[in-house]
Amino acid sequence: MAGLTDRWTTLRPHATQQAYRTSSARFNVVPAGRRSGKTELAKRKLVRAALYGSDFDRPRFFAAAPTRDQAKRIYWTDLKAMMPREYITDISETELRISLVTGAELWVVGLDKPERIEGSPWDGGVLDEYGNMKAKAWPENVRPALADRHGWCDMIGVPEGRNHYWNLWQTARAGAEGWAGYHWKSADILDAAEVEAA
Repeated sequence: MAGLTDRWTTLRPHATQQAYRTSSARFNVVPAGRRSGKTELAKRKLVRAALYGSDFDRPRFFAAAPTRDQAKRIYWTDLKAMMPREYITDISETELRISLVTGAELWVVGLDKPERIEGSPWDGGVLDEYGNMKAKAWPENVRPALADRHGWCDMIGVPEGRNHYWNLWQTARAGAEGWAGYHWKSADILDAAEVEAA
């Protein structure tokens, strides 16, 4: 395996984050505080998944946000910086796709039109700012696209009241088969003075 790039900085140890990072659940729901590291953990999970692949040829992974511009701003630069150069065969700035020598592809997509996720099988992905996505995106578009490859998905973001994200959190908290939920506060990660100032 290639060495990590300089973009892989050391993270502050946190027990709940470690539990999320090593979760074997197929679907993880992570409503956590702002600037508390959930997206950074998701980026690392996606890069590792793309590097190690899956049981299928040409595994495909996605990083999604409510809009394409938002997904690009959150993920694109970092994913390119985190991927060891010797593993990259192609980077498409138009499609927001990284192709690897392993045959894997890592895509950055916007779900303002959730049907964009359809059409090809997915091995796994992340729905970021999930509480701001359309409520039907998961059950009608994303979940079916994961079916044939038994793909995984993490729904991350900040709590947004009692909406569709809250409903998935309840599913995860209830211990539904294949589901897990993780929550931590910004104060657990950020400097105490910064939290106080905010």
